[in-house]
Parts: sequence; C-alpha cells; structure tokens
Amino acid sequence: MKTYPVYLGACDTYDSAAIHSVLKTALDHVTPARPPYGKVVIKPNLVMAHPRVATDGFTRPEVVEGVIRLVRETGNDVERIDISEASGLGITTGGGYRWAGYRRLKKLGVRMRAMEEHPQKVVTLEKGRLHKHLTLTAAMADRDFLIFVPKLKTNVLAHAYTGALKLNIGTVDSRERMLFHDYRLPQKIVDILEAANPDLIVTDGIRFSYGGNQMTQGGVDFGLIAVSTNAVAHDMVCARLIGLDPFKIEHIKEAMDRGYGPTSFSEIEVAGDYPRERAAAIVKDLDFGFYPVDRFPSNFRIVSGTPYCTGGCQGILLDWLHMIRDRKPKLLKRFPRLTVLVGKVTENIEDRIVVLIGDCARASTTVSCRRKIVIAGCPPTHKRIVWDMMVNLLLLAPLVRPSLIIDGFVAYPLKKIKGWLVNSGKRT
Repeated sequence: MKTYPVYLGACDTYDSAAIHSVLKTALDHVTPARPPYGKVVIKPNLVMAHPRVATDGFTRPEVVEGVIRLVRETGNDVERIDISEASGLGITTGGGYRWAGYRRLKKLGVRMRAMEEHPQKVVTLEKGRLHKHLTLTAAMADRDFLIFVPKLKTNVLAHAYTGALKLNIGTVDSRERMLFHDYRLPQKIVDILEAANPDLIVTDGIRFSYGGNQMTQGGVDFGLIAVSTNAVAHDMVCARLIGLDPFKIEHIKEAMDRGYGPTSFSEIEVAGDYPRERAAAIVKDLDFGFYPVDRFPSNFRIVSGTPYCTGGCQGILLDWLHMIRDRKPKLLKRFPRLTVLVGKVTENIEDRIVVLIGDCARASTTVSCRRKIVIAGCPPTHKRIVWDMMVNLLLLAPLVRPSLIIDGFVAYPLKKIKGWLVNSGKRT
C-alpha cells in the first residue's frame, strides 16, 4: 500500500534560519519525487496583507525565505526561482508583496510574479469537471517544480479550513477566480489541482489564523511547520490537527474521490517533533466562525434562500460580517435594522429597506419595500460588497482605508491595463 508522509515540525519563531533548519530535518522524512530543478515556482498565500487590518492571514516572508534557502541548498540545476501570486479583493499583488515584507526576498535572486500584470498562459485541462481551460501566470504554466507555502488558517468559504488544496485558487486569472465560486467551489478547487499540483508543501503554522474573515482575522501562536509532498495528505493531517474532520470538508473529500491522494489516515505516515496535545489545547476553545450566515448576530435580519452557497453569496456575506467583527466590532451595534436576502427566497418579505446579495436573491419576487439595494454578481466579489455597503448604507469596513482605496481603484486598474498590453496576442 502506498503511504504519504507528512512531517510536523516544531518552530516557535519567525526566524528564517530556524525555519530552514526545520525544513532540512523534514526532508529526512518527506522526499519529493525528485529534488527541485529547472524553473521553480513558489506559491504563498497572499490573499491579503496589511500592517493595520490584515496582519495574520498570510504566509510570512521568513517562511518563504527558509524555502528559498532550502531550494538553493538541495536543488539540482535550478535555473530560476519565481514567487507567483494573485492577491484577492481586487487589490494589486505588488501591494500584497510590499505590505507582507516580501520585497526583501529579491536579494535572494528570486522574481516576484503578479497575475494581473505579468505574462500569462492558457492551459487545457483533461479532467476538469467545471473548467476546461485555465489562465495561469506564464511562470506557473512553464514551471518544472512547484512549491506551495500555505498559511494554516480557517476560512468560512471553505468549510472552515484552507490549506494546500484551496491555495490554488490564487493561481488563476481574476475572471476565472470567481467563476463557479459558489456551491461548486470544491469541484473548482480540484479542477485547478490538475494545473497546479504542488511537488512540495511547506505550511506556515507558526501562527494559526482563525475565526473570522480570511483576510482580517487574528491569530494565535501555534508553533508549527508542516511539510508534505501530497496536498490531500497534508490537508487531512492539518485539518485534524486543528480539530476538524477532513471527511466533512468538501474540497478535501472531492480530491480524495478523484484520486489525488489518500482516502484514509491508514495511508498517511506522520513524523516530526510537534506535540499534538499542544494543538488540541490551543484549538479546544476557539470559535472558527463557520455557521449559517443567518445565525450571525447583528441588527440585520438575514434571510437565506436557495441554493446555499458556502463558497458563494452566503459565504462571502458571512466573510464580510466577520470582517466587521474582526476589526470594527463596535460598528455591528450601529448596523441599521433592515432585511438582507441571500439566495432565492420564496417567502413574503416586507421591510423598509431590503438588501439583495447576488443574482439568486434578485430572483426573489415576493419583496415589498420602500428602498431596494441590489448587490449583483454570482457571487459578488468582496470588493463589490465592501464598496456597495459603504456607498448605500455608510458602513465602512476595515478595508476602507486610503492606502487600499488607492491601491484597489487606481493602481489595480492600471496594473490590469499593463497586463492586457503585456499579454495582448501572446497567450497560448
């Protein structure tokens, strides 16, 4: 029977030398099919980084530095190393690199690739159930060796867990990122795995980010570096480590069913010096915030219809509500009393103000109100919800800051134009 090794290493400090030492030990237990070679791509989690409002939900540069040093030390004929990412929320990836402190990594001879402004390639999928083609950075598409460096954290859009498998959402173009980002998100994640299946995974669990919005939630010291060569085995072990059942996390189960890794823990060999009882003590009283959106306590009356899209409208609304609670909890008490519909609702709705989140809610025909606010999309982006809630209801989310507004509404469109010019007529 084939076995899948996962190494859990103890590391309590964001010191690149200490991280590098853990990784060297890990490779005694976890061996890639071949050493890093040729064109190496490192994919971290930089969905959002900001020194004031998004401090814990991204992969720290010290962990990436440890990985780079490991590649330089153990690689065979490494031609180049690229860091490839696509930030979330409609902000620039370059801004994420800057706010996360990644620019200092350039001294190690790596290139920073940003999805929205650098060369791209279209790849064809043979096994995709939703996607038949995907657009990746050219660096990602042409790679020889892929290293995922996820952040150990929770995510209410992904059944309370995000890790190696869901990290691949950040490998695709923004237009494709939100396509099928609804109740079909688990299938989408596994479709992308065909184009971006890591050869090595190194997870930043030195701090564990949990319990709110995937970008703005806080964290707790956890002291872990997790290493594996299989994304499914990695996520099964890490999910269980934080007290979740991996067989109830739909994207993990989907990947199992499609043959991307083990289907039981009997196929996984766990090694390392990280004490499991430490993880159990840390997570036992933590609230991961994963529950139906209509249970979120606020002045809003939230009516959830069909379908229930954990990765779509319901999940993104829940994510926005957690964003407020994470960084502006007093604002929740100042929410106006109104009704929010998410999903198609068939019951009669009457209120002074009704907010419709997403295209399914727009199909609700039994709504009687004085003012109707429509936030369109299938699903709406985080950026759209943040903006429309601000404009229509004067609810300023924590991300409504001058630096992020300039980055998202001035710099990002300019970077997209640059990317269009770079890729005009060149995608293959």
